[in-house]
Amino acid sequence: MAAAIAGRHPLIVGALGTLLAAGVLGVSVLTLVAARDTAIQHAHETSRNVAAVLSSNISRTIESSDQSLQSLIAALDKPAVQHMSADVRHELLFNRTAASRYVTGMGVLGERGQLIDGCCSSPRRWDFSDRDYFLVHRQSAKVGLYISGVYRARARAGVETMALSRRIDNADGSFKGVALVAIDVAYFSHLLDDLDVGPHGFTAVVRADGTLVARNPYFPPALALKLGKSSTFPRMTNQESGFYAAHSPSDGVLRLYTFQRVPGTPLIAVVAPALGDVLASWRTLSWVVGVCATAISFAFCAVTWLLAFALRDRALAEDRLTELTQTDSLTGLKNRRALDEVLENEWERLQRNDSSLSVLYVDADHFKQYNDQYGHAEGDKALKHLAACIAQRVRRRGDCAARYGGEEFVVVLPDTDAANALLVAEGIREDLERSWQAPREAGMADLRPFTVSIGCATGWRARPASLDELTKAADLALYEAKRAGRNCIRLAAAETSLGN
Repeated sequence: MAAAIAGRHPLIVGALGTLLAAGVLGVSVLTLVAARDTAIQHAHETSRNVAAVLSSNISRTIESSDQSLQSLIAALDKPAVQHMSADVRHELLFNRTAASRYVTGMGVLGERGQLIDGCCSSPRRWDFSDRDYFLVHRQSAKVGLYISGVYRARARAGVETMALSRRIDNADGSFKGVALVAIDVAYFSHLLDDLDVGPHGFTAVVRADGTLVARNPYFPPALALKLGKSSTFPRMTNQESGFYAAHSPSDGVLRLYTFQRVPGTPLIAVVAPALGDVLASWRTLSWVVGVCATAISFAFCAVTWLLAFALRDRALAEDRLTELTQTDSLTGLKNRRALDEVLENEWERLQRNDSSLSVLYVDADHFKQYNDQYGHAEGDKALKHLAACIAQRVRRRGDCAARYGGEEFVVVLPDTDAANALLVAEGIREDLERSWQAPREAGMADLRPFTVSIGCATGWRARPASLDELTKAADLALYEAKRAGRNCIRLAAAETSLGN
């Protein structure tokens, strides 16, 4: 049955195959989309871990430096330390700090910003009263630990530095000065150097005001832009941590920004791999899967359509073969076998409704003599012409015209009463008679004249009792027409006959 459906409806099979191929492509696309989301999620998780480690390292350094500041301030208030000689006091307070690699300066500033004592610098009396880490403490006693912006150290030939500072108060709470620790910015660069986030990504440490502290890869100061100018930067300042995708304000590259605030500081650790780098392997996989899935889908569609049309051609061939087995080769009408099938089907249908069924028996008059006189070739030509006259009148969808045998034909007229059946019969008889009376008009200039006799019988649901009775009635009506002189029509068991 599937083959039959495919043969008669190849578009359905082809469409189903195309839908299946489209479904495979759809699944491939969904799989690739899921793989893309997974790659981005993996990059986010990796970046989050890196940012957390970076933040933790910076936080430990800040805490250690702050503890050093608090110890320094506490030591300065001890009478024993205050009565020490300057060299001993300097050795006690600053010698350990000087051994730290990235703590490049530590000192105490007076109330006017002058360097009172410190390590890692020349003994010159420096004035730092203009620095933000001094001004902020002189203006307020509630700042606590202050982390300055990046500046170039005067005492060390312009090395980029950040200062951690705390206020020193007199006993009455008035401003006495500032204690500070200077951390080389190279410390932050060193932390970032070991992090690899792809050829187009970067890691950075920025302040909450958008100032860049350190970046890997290095960004020339002349080209550096404040991240604060980016429309997405406020996300970093308003949250402790987060993740978002945005185009870089400096080079326009689309990156996946993961950030982590260093606790208790204005510093933010940023890890930003480029989306193109994150999806590089996925893009290769997409090309491979996409090309393969598309090629397979197209090939499947092609095979499906070829199969569908092959099945169609096979079904058409089978239909043609069936038609040939049911068609009379000489006249092109149905043969005896097909006629029997049609009669059985129409009789069964008649028993299910209140319609009528008419049968015409058509027989060529004196056809044996016609063959003997003009030859079998002319006889065959005459039968073909008769078949054409019958087919011209039997044109409804359910009607059937068949060659019963020799020169005898049968016409089956479903849903046709006796009156209409007689009209069809008379039409056949008149067409045939007119064709040899006006041969040129009929296009049969060489046709020898001959006529037909027709017997007609009509059945209903209640009568006759069987199909055999109906066909016998039509056959008897035909013989009645023969006895009446031929070239006429007789209606079985009826009082009306038409003829000439």
